[in-house]
Amino acid sequence: MHTSGLVITLSDDPSQAAEALRELAASGPVTFGEVRGSLWAAVLETTGPKAAHDWHDRAAAVPGVVGVEVVFVHWDDAEQEVTHAGS
Repeated sequence: MHTSGLVITLSDDPSQAAEALRELAASGPVTFGEVRGSLWAAVLETTGPKAAHDWHDRAAAVPGVVGVEVVFVHWDDAEQEVTHAGS
């Protein structure tokens, strides 16, 4: 399992930020924390680094997302099922 701690920076435009929030919340193996100003904490759990990188690129391209910063990475080579709050 590959776990990434992320900080997502949202647009200052409230309608763009709200749309980005909705799209990202439905985007897959990710659990979100609170929005603080324009920053949104998230934990992404994937099967490996390529899947994490692909999600990062898709999230960064969402209208209303200014940036996606990786602040933590942990991986476990043991075969495990990936679970998250959205399942």
